[in-house]
Amino acid sequence: MKMFSIREENLKVFLRELSLKHVLIAPFKRDGYFEFDVLRNPDDFNVNYTNTRLSPKRFFMPQRQLVFKHYPRKGFTEELKENSSVVLFGIRPCDASALSVLDNVLLNPPHKDALYENRRKNAIVVSLSCTKPMTECFCNVFETGPIRGTGEDLTFTHTSKGFVVEARTQKGIAVIGEFGELFREADGEMLNEYNKLIREVLDEMGSRLKVDKTRLIGIEKEAGEEFFQLNAQRCIECSLCSFACPLCYCFETEDYWEKDSYVRFRGWDTCISPLFTKMASGLDPRVTKADRLCHRFCHKLSRIPLTFNAYGCVGCGRCVSLCPAGIDIREVLRKWG
Repeated sequence: MKMFSIREENLKVFLRELSLKHVLIAPFKRDGYFEFDVLRNPDDFNVNYTNTRLSPKRFFMPQRQLVFKHYPRKGFTEELKENSSVVLFGIRPCDASALSVLDNVLLNPPHKDALYENRRKNAIVVSLSCTKPMTECFCNVFETGPIRGTGEDLTFTHTSKGFVVEARTQKGIAVIGEFGELFREADGEMLNEYNKLIREVLDEMGSRLKVDKTRLIGIEKEAGEEFFQLNAQRCIECSLCSFACPLCYCFETEDYWEKDSYVRFRGWDTCISPLFTKMASGLDPRVTKADRLCHRFCHKLSRIPLTFNAYGCVGCGRCVSLCPAGIDIREVLRKWG
């Protein structure tokens, strides 16, 4: 894979040019926190941003989304179609890796998610390596970062001499070709710094948490009730862990009549909710919080790997930092990993 570079002063030129041709989404600071939104001024982009509270999955799976409108009198159904070309710039490798897992889950036939597929194919994803991972991050466990992920088209890594840029897909190569005057082949000095940076960051993260992932597959058989009951007593069922997670994809649908049409919306939901698995008959297979908490961890660490050959966690640490009850998935990894 050929490695390119771009000078720091050319980054804003690159962002400005991108914004003229695409909807440019990037992280910037608002009300004291970083969040992803449409970037209209490249000067607002901060290369040293800390992790956002919400992941960028909302640009592929919106919190509330129109599915279709059906007009019974006219006899036709209008489905949602979005054709905007989007560049998601500067997401962390863990969030990029989350997209590749969602691709496995939502784009495999015979039950493709057409809404997700439409947004995904119209997006260019550019990740920005983590050179100073936050204390709650553990992406190294699932090999989803911190330098590169598995779902981006381009990876930018900040060095003292600018950015090392790795084209990961044909889309990424096309972007490099389109803005060729801003990029050049990375020289040996820059690549030496880049390789040294990789070693230092991986060594630092490796000292935090080490897990034998092969053991996690058996968590459903080995996990004792006591651990989940103790944590369930602390859980307040706020759903922050699911809504902040870049990989949770549970949803609910809502149908209603609007003027002359039937309308269907879908929106985020979570398996941690007490109503999520309750059926019309009143039966609920996961009636207690301990049951739901156990399901959440087993699903992420055992069932998704067995079904899709990828873990349902990328180690972004959002659930760790945001949980008001202090429930920490790393405790599960230390206990059964």
